[in-house]
Amino acid sequence: MTESLGGVQGLTPSAPPSHRAGRRPGGPPGRRRPRPRALALLAAVLATAVAVPLLWAQPTVRLALRQTFTRIPADYDELYFTQLPTTAGGQAVIPLSLVQHGTPTPNLQLRVSLTTPGGTVTGSTTVTLVPKPDAPVGTTVHLPLTEPDAEVQVALLGHDQTLHYRFQAAASPEPEASPR
Repeated sequence: MTESLGGVQGLTPSAPPSHRAGRRPGGPPGRRRPRPRALALLAAVLATAVAVPLLWAQPTVRLALRQTFTRIPADYDELYFTQLPTTAGGQAVIPLSLVQHGTPTPNLQLRVSLTTPGGTVTGSTTVTLVPKPDAPVGTTVHLPLTEPDAEVQVALLGHDQTLHYRFQAAASPEPEASPR
């Protein structure tokens, strides 16, 4: 059945209102059955939300992603503090580690020094490390600490890598008035 209104023809619905898109016969109006595609999409989003943090917690996954998205030269050396430098018994204790990636070099030298805030070197030593390919080689350097605000400077000789760490002297307590 069609009717004409000012040249526009419209069609009347051929199915009863209860059989229109998405509603079950006899079901409450306005409520639709979940579609399989929507359920699959929701399940995929939830699985991703759970899987990504679990995978990111794995060091091998982070390493693979870093190698995938970061341009790293074929041969490079990692130099880092194994722990933060500390002081003990009037000495600076400086734990270091070196990892060599790529073509091995027989020996690598580190120059470790302590300097005052004014730039005067108060202690220095050179350490030779025999690196193993892709494996950390560690050492701990002890230097006499004469200045409480000393700065640790570590240089990988023949390379650009350097490390710096500044010891901070503990704040002196506020002077107190003595009773008379």
